[in-house]
Amino acid sequence: MPDIGCKVTTFFLKYDRLAAYIQYYFSTFAIVMKFPEAFTSYTRRLMGDELFACLEQGLVAQPPVSIRLNPFKTAGMEPTAAHEQIGWCDEGFYLSDRPSFTFDPFFHAGLYYVQEASSMFVAHVVRQLAPSPVHMLDLCAAPGGKTTCVMGALPSGSVLFSNEPVKLRARILCENVLKFGHPDIYVTNNHARDYQKTRLKFDLILADVPCSGEGMFRKDEGAIEEWSPANVAKCAQLQREIVRDIWPCLNDGGHLIYSTCTFNAHEDEENANWIAQELGADFVTIPTKPEWNITGSLTDGHPMYRFIPGKTRGEGLFMAVLRKRGAADTLPRPSDKPLAAWKEKDMKGLRVLAHGVNAPQQKGKDLIPDISEALSILPHKGRYATVDVDYPAAIAYLRREAITLPPQTPRGIVLVTFHGQALGFAKNLGNRANNLFPQEWKIKSSHQPPFTPILKIKP
Repeated sequence: MPDIGCKVTTFFLKYDRLAAYIQYYFSTFAIVMKFPEAFTSYTRRLMGDELFACLEQGLVAQPPVSIRLNPFKTAGMEPTAAHEQIGWCDEGFYLSDRPSFTFDPFFHAGLYYVQEASSMFVAHVVRQLAPSPVHMLDLCAAPGGKTTCVMGALPSGSVLFSNEPVKLRARILCENVLKFGHPDIYVTNNHARDYQKTRLKFDLILADVPCSGEGMFRKDEGAIEEWSPANVAKCAQLQREIVRDIWPCLNDGGHLIYSTCTFNAHEDEENANWIAQELGADFVTIPTKPEWNITGSLTDGHPMYRFIPGKTRGEGLFMAVLRKRGAADTLPRPSDKPLAAWKEKDMKGLRVLAHGVNAPQQKGKDLIPDISEALSILPHKGRYATVDVDYPAAIAYLRREAITLPPQTPRGIVLVTFHGQALGFAKNLGNRANNLFPQEWKIKSSHQPPFTPILKIKP
């Protein structure tokens, strides 16, 4: 999947200091931003003068900053700074400015995720489609924003497969899913066609397919440089191939959520209609509110959902929901299995990177617990001694530096927490502690701003 698609959020998560500079210079960028002529002429014809003018203004405006709380770790918590709840997502909030997320231990503990607001609409959609537990697949999931958003919206007892075909991006997905901490998510690194070889069937599939990235123009200048009509056509064809490959894995009567972060009708309305006509599906209407300012289909009367910067407070997004034709099975089917019934044979051919809590690793005489155990929402109190550290020590720990723990800390493996929220493990040797935080997750910057809580700290 190309980096210019809907997944650029990872850039801002890992390099938010640079993102702050980019945001600072947006006004200058707005003056010189120039869209390709082919994009301008086509999109103006598609949208009409009034909506296109709104889009133009939106694309040169500063993008809103938003976060989504982890409902499994933040009961009773909310942002500390000026904020406003996002209408279509109970856990989502707009922030008045962009804080330094990298230097917030709560971010690393998985208490919240930095995600643009339009993408959170998937939570509202899933709540409409899944009133009872389901088995769901997020097919093109990296960096993990929609996966964790969906898991927070699914009924208890649901199982979610979160897949990313690109190996490097799959590692980023794995990190974000582990920080989220929910045990009922499988992270896989496969192509859509690989799922056909399994015995897995899903009630709900999210296909947030790679796209030409027009909705990211104001966040990624490279998306403008790489845009071309030929790339649009290539993306539209790839999207059809991806959906066709995964279609046999959707149960009769199941729902496909088709999503892009682009504006053109070739990748949006035309592909949604192709799915309905060629694969056999019916469009599903999702209730919305007028104040959300969502735009419908630009080519026909089918229910579709467009988020247009300048009109809707978020980045560009297209979404359509389709129900696969055919009566739902009346006999027991693979999707009726409870979590414990999933067998290795059901997943034959899948590269499962993570699921729940990974087993400890033997290193010399020590049994070293995995970071997934520290960050899991499953109870682990009492299994390890816990040491709560202050802000400087928390940042040192997250940089994977050697830390000194209080004298009364027991020797051996301890769980390091910040205001009661688990960060990871350390091995206390008495005079110092070996830092067990994952090397690939560490904060690389030596900068350390004063601690400004983004979430209200529980007393």
